[in-house]
Amino acid sequence: MSVVEAVRVGATVVVMIVAVYTDVRWNKIHNALTAPFALLGLCLMAIGGALGDATALGQWPDQPVVGALGGVATSLLGIALGVGAWFLCNLLGRILGAGDSKLLATIGALQGPSFLGYAMLATAMIGGVLAIIVALWRGYLQKSLATLVSSLYTRIFHRTPIDIKTAAPEARLPYAIPICLGALCSIYYVYFHR
Repeated sequence: MSVVEAVRVGATVVVMIVAVYTDVRWNKIHNALTAPFALLGLCLMAIGGALGDATALGQWPDQPVVGALGGVATSLLGIALGVGAWFLCNLLGRILGAGDSKLLATIGALQGPSFLGYAMLATAMIGGVLAIIVALWRGYLQKSLATLVSSLYTRIFHRTPIDIKTAAPEARLPYAIPICLGALCSIYYVYFHR
């Protein structure tokens, strides 16, 4: 692992841990947290690209590196993927909060779109498992499943959007938690397993 990669991984872990804290404590992921780390990601990707570090650009080692501009472009694609997830979720209704999307975009800026793709897949799986665990723990799994079926029915047949704000407060799972766990799994896979 290069120095640039180590700094990017460290920054990713720090931004995720702080985001989990603010999401659990205040139900919010602040711009003052995500914006500086996204800017740091752009800078680190530019440095990695200038140094010719393919893995610093979130690429497989055998792919060509195109310099600092390639690093910035890779970082911007990561940001676009994180923001795009928010737009995609809004087509179904307000499922993913803006703070969650900003956190995904920040991870994309720091790690690139390939890494963010792994992280989003892991996040979706972990989020589903955690939602079931929380529903079982709090004793409202049956009610939650009935609400889900009803919401999907009204979304599909009546074109009524789904809104996370209308969910029962006891059902709320701060989504920074599964994002953090998904990104940590991706860090392990990308940097230590391959």
